[in-house]
Amino acid sequence: MSLLRCVILLEVATAVALGQSVQPSKQPGPFSQPEALVRSLYTEVVARHPHDIPVGADMEIFAPFLSRALLHRIDLAKACSDDWDRQNPEPHLKSRIASSCGLFSGEGAQAEPRAFKIKRTQTEKDGSLRVYVNLTGGKPPERPWTWRIAAVVLNENGHSVLDDVIYINDNTYDKIEDKPADKRLSEYLSAGCNGPDWRGYSLPSQPEALVRSLYQQVVARRPGGIPWGADWKAFAPYMSKTLLHRIDVFLACAADWDRQDQERMLKDPVPEKPPFGVFESGIFSGEDERTEPHTFHIERTESEKDGSIRVYVRLTSKEPPDKEIWHVAAILVRENGRLVVDDVIYLKDENRAWSVDYRLSEGLSSGCDGPRWVGDEREGPKRQK
Repeated sequence: MSLLRCVILLEVATAVALGQSVQPSKQPGPFSQPEALVRSLYTEVVARHPHDIPVGADMEIFAPFLSRALLHRIDLAKACSDDWDRQNPEPHLKSRIASSCGLFSGEGAQAEPRAFKIKRTQTEKDGSLRVYVNLTGGKPPERPWTWRIAAVVLNENGHSVLDDVIYINDNTYDKIEDKPADKRLSEYLSAGCNGPDWRGYSLPSQPEALVRSLYQQVVARRPGGIPWGADWKAFAPYMSKTLLHRIDVFLACAADWDRQDQERMLKDPVPEKPPFGVFESGIFSGEDERTEPHTFHIERTESEKDGSIRVYVRLTSKEPPDKEIWHVAAILVRENGRLVVDDVIYLKDENRAWSVDYRLSEGLSSGCDGPRWVGDEREGPKRQK
């Protein structure tokens, strides 16, 4: 199981010299047929497994496949990443997780496909083509598994080029309206950015306005577990350095549990469920069915003696008969002259006798001694279900 989630680092090396824009070189032969372009591209993806934006020799290989518009998006993403570094929220977290992103294939385990098969090509109303590709992952003794992407192909100066990648969500939902839109490479590159600028310092400066902006993203994106990919880039600007550091340490602890579990399975090959509720929760909304709120309402704001601010939010899930209402409090602090979220309190539910107030920070540290997994003796309050 891959515990390290794909988050933000966007570092692209230029093909000529540091600080210059990436420019497409002449293709080894014009791709007049879209499927020929995609077949050649994914042959390289399977062979090289480029993680995050390709650099160095990888960038020289992949740049000729890309449209001018996509190369420009990459330039802006690099500038935005440099701006993130100047604001310096948590550089170690960026660098540790970036390697699990495969821009042409997907996030996490999807970053390293072992095989591909082109399925069909479809013409879109805007004149672009979508070439649908089945990617296969898993190396023995793992069972192979397959997922889909769609390569968006344009004709540029007489040859086909890749303009975007759609990561197709084939999960099943009870209601079609609950299914989120498929994510895109272009969204990943631009999320969290205002052109070349990292969005942190352009967020609202008033407590209610900041939290309203945050929960608009929560309702729209419904992130489960630690946000990753484009979701991470959208949510990271709202977080304090302390919260980002807690997430960094938590991921190290989760990786340590994974290492210990692999050693355990050499003696007892029975699979064990990871003991981290955070991965099955919405860090801004709550656990289980509360991971995906459909609406929110800001109720009140309170100033605390330590200088922090609590903004109380009512969240609602779906409509009757499935409607549920619960409450959280976002804890805001000032950092470098701006407000950021430092913690979230999942407030006690009066309709649940066993319910207690519980904090995101508790979930991130439960069972951990810093980056080390030490087990149940260090876990936080037990919560029944």
